[in-house]
Amino acid sequence: MMHKVKTAVCYLLGFIMAVGITSCDKRQEADLQPDKLLLISFDGFRYDYLEKAETPHFDSLAAGGVRAEGLIPVFPSKTFPNHYAIATGLYPENSGFVGNTMYDPDWEEWYRIRDREAVEDSKWYGGEPIWNTLEKQGIRTGTMFWVGSEANIQKMHPTYWKKFDDAMSFKARVDTVVKWLSYPGSRAIRFGTLYFEHVDAMGHRYGMDSDSVKAAIEESDRILGYLKNQLRRRNLWKQMNLLMVSDHGMVDLAADKVIELDQIITMDDAERIIWGPLTLIQPKEGKKAAVYEALKAHEKHYRVYKKEEIPQQYHLKNHRRVPEIVMVAELGYTVLDSEYKQPFLQSLPRATHGYDPFEKAMQSFFIAFGPAFKKDTTVQAFQSIHLYELMNHLMGTTPADNDGSLDSVRVLLK
Repeated sequence: MMHKVKTAVCYLLGFIMAVGITSCDKRQEADLQPDKLLLISFDGFRYDYLEKAETPHFDSLAAGGVRAEGLIPVFPSKTFPNHYAIATGLYPENSGFVGNTMYDPDWEEWYRIRDREAVEDSKWYGGEPIWNTLEKQGIRTGTMFWVGSEANIQKMHPTYWKKFDDAMSFKARVDTVVKWLSYPGSRAIRFGTLYFEHVDAMGHRYGMDSDSVKAAIEESDRILGYLKNQLRRRNLWKQMNLLMVSDHGMVDLAADKVIELDQIITMDDAERIIWGPLTLIQPKEGKKAAVYEALKAHEKHYRVYKKEEIPQQYHLKNHRRVPEIVMVAELGYTVLDSEYKQPFLQSLPRATHGYDPFEKAMQSFFIAFGPAFKKDTTVQAFQSIHLYELMNHLMGTTPADNDGSLDSVRVLLK
């Protein structure tokens, strides 16, 4: 009875106002629309960055939704492996995405994140990303700069997608995705992604405690507020589930935390080296024992593993793109060649990531908001690998094979 009265009043008001019938129809139509999902990444946004600055928009969404004490990345805690792990629910050893820089010994080819040809080549990307899973099941998707979405994985793309362009303003990114979400009828997407890189860039360049990082956090909050307003203007807000994530944390580097690799091993014994907090070494033929024994004898502020001995918790050893010897530096330490030491020291203060993902400093942040989620709730840190299963649950789709578990994130849901 109340529904009939409400409908009659709505039509009467519409008649009086001449345009109200359309308005009421739109509101009733919106009430029947299935929920949409927006996955938003703020690169390099550490688990505790919300305490560094005034963030009213993040705070309001956390109060109205669920905040995690941290989001645990996959190893290595680098940008490309982690964004792709979120998209696929696969650990790097199962997707093949083992670093920002990779060498494939079968193909004798390199993948580097600034190599456009490699970035857009689908052969580097194993598994099934969430946009493919959804598109296969009849759901339109749109990606703004998500890792893997520029490649023709499984001979598919999202319905709408953009090549990465750091010159594209943050507001333009939001406007584009909101446009995709609000297209009429079947043209509209139900799943979208957004990506913002400035917090990560400022951390790398100036260090975690810099004014530049604080300003980037505040800018992230403003762009989130702009997104909220644009979704409200298009009558999308009430049907929108938001997942706000990051790929990894950050830690400051220091002048007294340097490991000079060429002072430990004979560099001519190495065929190639991929440098970083995770340093990957392929010894020349017959030199594996000598390289490993030298590193083991000087094992201080790092751990060294033969490939077959890499701890299972890293989920890294079972892929050909991981070479024979792996060094994992302690938090904040830098592995470098002596020739680079002076330029490195001159570049401080600065920060980086890529360390053991179970170090608290490597954890990123997580907030979920929308009709599917609990309100004013804080949960323990969980692994980002489970987000693929969560996204499929929210969209009502069947996931592809993956390493995640919905049970690990069910606590987020109403």
